[in-house]
Amino acid sequence: MATLQLNHIARETSDVARLAAFYEVVLGFERVPSPTYSGFQVAWLRLPGSPDVALHLIERDPAAAPVAVGPGAEGAPPSQLPRRHHLAFSVADYDGFVTGLRTRGTELFEKTQPDGRTRQVFFFDPDGNGLEVTSSGAGDDK
Repeated sequence: MATLQLNHIARETSDVARLAAFYEVVLGFERVPSPTYSGFQVAWLRLPGSPDVALHLIERDPAAAPVAVGPGAEGAPPSQLPRRHHLAFSVADYDGFVTGLRTRGTELFEKTQPDGRTRQVFFFDPDGNGLEVTSSGAGDDK
């Protein structure tokens, strides 16, 4: 059997520019060249530290079946995310990242794994998609 590698994650959105700006400002994604489609917008992004994995943001087709409402859109708190669908990232400066979220007024939920070292913060993007950022640096041994 062939060995698979993750190529990209796609998220559908009604506002490509807004969602792309969120991923660029909050999570440090960079725009990469993307195709131009007639009739809908896309934005392709990547993380500088993971250049082989892309995030594709695609404008929602208004003629398609109704969108399933994400947990954030229904008002579920971030504390429910550890067991729900979410994308997870790691960061060396965990405390700085969480401070940035708080400065933005982002509703979040933090927890520490039973090992006492791995810290996690859970929150939603503007479309209600669940996100997790986990500590990963040597300075995150608290």
